[in-house]
Amino acid sequence: MDAALRIEVRAPDELAGAWQRLWSGVPDATPFMSPAWLLPWARVYAPERCWIATVTGAAGDLLGCLPMFWWQRRLLLAGTGPSDHGDALFLPGFERWAGPLLDALLAAIDRPIDRIELHQLPASSSMLTLSPPRGWEDEVEPGETCPVLTLGGEDGMAHVREAARANWRYVNRRLARAGARVERVPDEEVDDAMNALERLHAQRWARRGESGVLVDPLLRRLLRDAAPELARAGLLRLHRVRRQGETVGVLMAMHGARRTCCFLSGFDPAIAPLGPGVALVGATIVAAAHEGDLAVDFLRGREPYKYEWSAVDEARHRRVFTPCRPE
Repeated sequence: MDAALRIEVRAPDELAGAWQRLWSGVPDATPFMSPAWLLPWARVYAPERCWIATVTGAAGDLLGCLPMFWWQRRLLLAGTGPSDHGDALFLPGFERWAGPLLDALLAAIDRPIDRIELHQLPASSSMLTLSPPRGWEDEVEPGETCPVLTLGGEDGMAHVREAARANWRYVNRRLARAGARVERVPDEEVDDAMNALERLHAQRWARRGESGVLVDPLLRRLLRDAAPELARAGLLRLHRVRRQGETVGVLMAMHGARRTCCFLSGFDPAIAPLGPGVALVGATIVAAAHEGDLAVDFLRGREPYKYEWSAVDEARHRRVFTPCRPE
């Protein structure tokens, strides 16, 4: 190991600026690895139970970090639960520090740890290849797949089946005839749009006799806190359907390295026949293509509509460490 580099374990909120700069330099960073997402997550889900191990260069620049939290004798990646992707962050060439950072966390956390769980890792993750900490053994299992659309063409839809593209165009015409339009939400209206998303998501699921994910008060708090921070960091992608001055549909997406992630949507059940969900997804795809993205990630869940957009499953992995059993 390079003696000029330094490993430390700190509270996450001590590092926001350096952490964001590191995130911006990682070629495959997802929004779920950004401080704009994980700092609000830590405040809501794991106050006083979240730490970040860092490796720092001689000039004080952050070269890698591993944020984790403690819960019920387990050590997990920060963001586990509402996050669809998990991983450590390393600038290219510094991935070998994953093992030392995990060792540093185990040494620094003065709480009993019976399991280490790493959820939703991509195949390229350095957390999949590091050696188990001394005295631990591991098992790798499939995680939850994420359907992903590869973008192509000016509108991003070169790989979408023509039937789905035709339906999107038809839906946009129907909405226009009904006096509705799809638009990007400006940053100064993020709070209003997120309030509408919470209300519309609940209405949509109540019509089905179900509650939806926003029945969880912690997730509601997370989204309220994270949305403004994501917007300030340039990572929030909100589209809405407006009709007669009222918001009747919202899709919340987040932007990562050349990829937009569709996280949550909701719309007024009364306009469901007009296809607001189709219009919102299509607008998000077009916007992502115009920004130069390579993919739109529909995240966890194998709902049929994702495959109607020609998304293809992308594997994720789960790695679990447990203490070695006595011989």
